[in-house]
Order: sequence, then structure tokens, then C-alpha cells
Amino acid sequence: MTLFRRFKRARKGMSTIFGGLFFIILILMGFNLMLWNFIQYDAYNQVITSTSLRDQQAKSENLVFNPPGARDFTANKFNITMNNQGGTTITVSRIYITNLSPTNSPQCQGAALCTVDLPPASKTFSNANIQTGENDHRITVNGMRIDDGSGYKVVVSTARGRQFSFYYPWPVNGPGASNSNQTNTAHGALDVKFDLTSFNFTRGTQTVSQQAWTVPYQTNVVYWVKVVNNAIYPVSISRYTSLYFVCYQDRFGSGQDPGYGLPPCNETDNSFVVDNGTMNPNTLVAYDDVNRPYVIPGAGPNGPSGFTIVKFGSFCPGSLCGNPPPPQDVDFPTPYLVFMGFFYKGANGILVGQTISFVAVRACSTYPSCP
Repeated sequence: MTLFRRFKRARKGMSTIFGGLFFIILILMGFNLMLWNFIQYDAYNQVITSTSLRDQQAKSENLVFNPPGARDFTANKFNITMNNQGGTTITVSRIYITNLSPTNSPQCQGAALCTVDLPPASKTFSNANIQTGENDHRITVNGMRIDDGSGYKVVVSTARGRQFSFYYPWPVNGPGASNSNQTNTAHGALDVKFDLTSFNFTRGTQTVSQQAWTVPYQTNVVYWVKVVNNAIYPVSISRYTSLYFVCYQDRFGSGQDPGYGLPPCNETDNSFVVDNGTMNPNTLVAYDDVNRPYVIPGAGPNGPSGFTIVKFGSFCPGSLCGNPPPPQDVDFPTPYLVFMGFFYKGANGILVGQTISFVAVRACSTYPSCP
């Protein structure tokens, strides 16, 4: 009997011990859960702090390019010059180059823009780190050049995700405070800066254009017009852009006898835009405003970034009359007023129409001698 009572007391003691151990385990589990929560919250705060610091550093980046932007051209490389005017060291991770005005080179157009990376790559750059406050830093681009007469946009992307850009050729400074000081048409994005070579033409098999203030009549010609863009965004020329010819003495197609010994003229002709590869009436190429558009670069802080030569010489828009399209001429030996009707799309993709003021052209039967 005494042994049985001892055994019962021993079992009650073990239950107490196991109950105590279970309680301690619960306490430790709760403590571990609280500790895990504290660790996760601390890690979350560290991520927030790191992200905020990264954002602040990215915002403090400020690259300013030195004119002319690109320089020191050799056979297959050039330098980009810049100043770091921000508050942190900047590392360049990639450079994008887009040909906006393919005048003399088809490289880097549209979706086939050129991407320049760190080695090893076909097109590379070096000297990617720009220290805070560093001036005239030069990044060397290898494997290409952009001084071929086309208009390029160069975008420099940093390791923190910022992008800085410039246009080459660099925008030309005007002599006055307004871009319109040298222009006849400052009422829209596009403009023609008039000088002796702003309005040229080719005929026959010519490949070098000449002044178009006088032209031979009943002769197919291709007109070359220098156009600049006053807007800050590039614009893409539509195939419906044309030169509109009106006889001087005509009433816009009435065909009335003007008197004064002048022949009657009832002509109003359109000469539509043609592909940039067109050199003369014998090499007409229909204009394709989807795959090979004229893209005129936007103006920089100091005005338009150079000019783009837009060519005209087709009887109808684009390839509506075939490719090559039929050429265009003027049929009467008389003076003409020429209106420039431009249609183009800007950054928002909306088609805009603009009439650039006219020029006067004299068609002569005795060209190149005109009375």
C-alpha cells in the first residue's frame, strides 16, 4: 500500500513537470514569433531606406553635354563630352543612338536604333564613370560615327535609370533672342530659312542641285527645299506634303486671258514629296511615310538643330500612281507662286497641316537665260 501511494505521488510530479515544460515552450514560441516580426520589419525599413536613398541619388544626377556634344571623330569612333553638375557620381550603363534624319546614312533608323554597350559588344563605349563636379568628361564610343550629315539623337542612360540626351549636329545659335528673326514663317513647327540655296532643283541626270528661282518649263524637275523644325519635338512628314504651283496671272485655275501680252495659263499643279534617295527625275522613288519618313529633329534650347532637305517631284502622293511615280513639271513659260503645304505628325501622333509661305518661281522657255 505504501509503495502504491509513492507511485501515485510520483506521477503527479511528472505531470507538473511536463505542464511546466509545455508552458515554457509556448512562451519561447511566442518570443520567437515576436523576434521574427521585429527582424522582418527591420529588413523592410532597410529596403525602404535603401530605395529612398537610391531615388534621391538618381534625382541628384545631372549630366550637361558640352557643345557640339560629339567630337574628336576618327575612322570609327568619337567622343561624347559632358559635365557632371549633380550631387553624386554617375555611371553610364548604355547609350542609344537614333537617326532622325537619314540624309546620308541609313544606320540607326526607327526600331533598328543603335545600342552601344560596355565591352564585349560590336559597338562599345569606355570611361563610363563621371565623378561629382567633373567637367569635360569624355566617353569614347567605338564602332561607329555620326558625323555623316544625318541628324541623330543620342541618349545616355545611367546605372540608376536616368536618361540624358542631345542632338547631333548641335542646334545652331541664332543671332537674336527669337528663332523667327531669320524666318518668313514662324507660325508653325516647320520653317524655311531663306537664302540663295534654300530652294534648289535637279533635272535630267543631275546629282548636284542648283537654285530654283528660275526653272525650264515643260521639263521634269525635282525640288530640294531646306526645312527646319522650331518645335522641341521631332516631326514626321506625311506623303500628302506638296508644293502647290499657281500661275502668277491666273485666278487660281480660271484660265482667263491676263492681257499685257502674257499667254493665258490655267495651271495649278502639285509636286508631291518623294523619297530622300531621289536625286533627279530619272531616279524618282515614291515616298513611304511609314517605313522611310523624313523625320525633322526638334529644336534645342538655342533653336533648330540644323536643317533637313525635303525633296519634291511626284505627280501624286506616295505610291498611289506606282513606284517610281510619274514626274511633275510646269507647262507654261510664266511666273508661278509656289505654296508649301506641309502635313506632319508630332509627338502626340496627330496629323497637323501647315502652309509655309510661298516663293516666286519663273519658268522660262529660254532657260538658263530668263528675261
